[in-house]
Amino acid sequence: MFFSKQSDNWVGYIMNYQSFSFLLLSRKFTSIFVGISFIINIFPAFAEVKPQAPKPANRTTKAPSSGIVFKPRDRKPASENSRAGGSRGCAISNGIPITQLAPQAFIGKTASTRPMLAWYMSSSQTVEFRLFELKSGATPKQIGEPTEISGTVGINKLKLPLDYPELTVGKTYLWQIAINCENDVNVNRAEFTVINPQSLPKKQSTSIEESVNYYTENELWYEAFEESLKVANNGKLSSIASKLIQELAQSEISMKSEADIGNVKNRTEYLQKISAI
Repeated sequence: MFFSKQSDNWVGYIMNYQSFSFLLLSRKFTSIFVGISFIINIFPAFAEVKPQAPKPANRTTKAPSSGIVFKPRDRKPASENSRAGGSRGCAISNGIPITQLAPQAFIGKTASTRPMLAWYMSSSQTVEFRLFELKSGATPKQIGEPTEISGTVGINKLKLPLDYPELTVGKTYLWQIAINCENDVNVNRAEFTVINPQSLPKKQSTSIEESVNYYTENELWYEAFEESLKVANNGKLSSIASKLIQELAQSEISMKSEADIGNVKNRTEYLQKISAI
């Protein structure tokens, strides 16, 4: 009887333990199920993976910086003939007088017998254009007749007109632009030499910037600037043209002499302002 009673108690104990274990196990499964349901409800991506559309790339209207460099190795100083005239009495609306966009402190280069000439104006005004041939020790020889051009605000361009003879390889020329203002005349002069295009390496370029780099590497300012103006930018200078003008300003700073230090400093400031337009 004693053994039988203990057996019954032991069996009851086991059954109670099994019931308790089953209850614990059930609660664990319930907790796991509730946890999974919570995760699915909070993060539906676990339940259904949907492809996401790629984010649009950030767009900017800022032009990329240009890698243009204009540092001519052969910078022969311009003659006394190229000293610009004064601008006394000439009103300047934005602080920038008529300015040639070409080397003035040194003799520029072109491989064209009809180069494109360019300058900046802050007002619409008639411009007188003249062309001269320069010879060492001789008085400048005028070529053709003076030409009047209707200047406009901004960058002005002039391809050497057909009523002027083609320029000659190996010769040096001076081009002059002048405007009248309040009984005074503002004159700008720049010199350039025509080089033989056959002496240049073969041009291999597919973009405007590559073409400009080709011309600057060969010290051909006039071709480089003409090419840079082919890039339109809502009526403003492209980053290529702007960088080229900045490079021109820097190339002339090192050419300044004690006599011309004031003029070169002013011109450099004008070129920097034009490059920002």
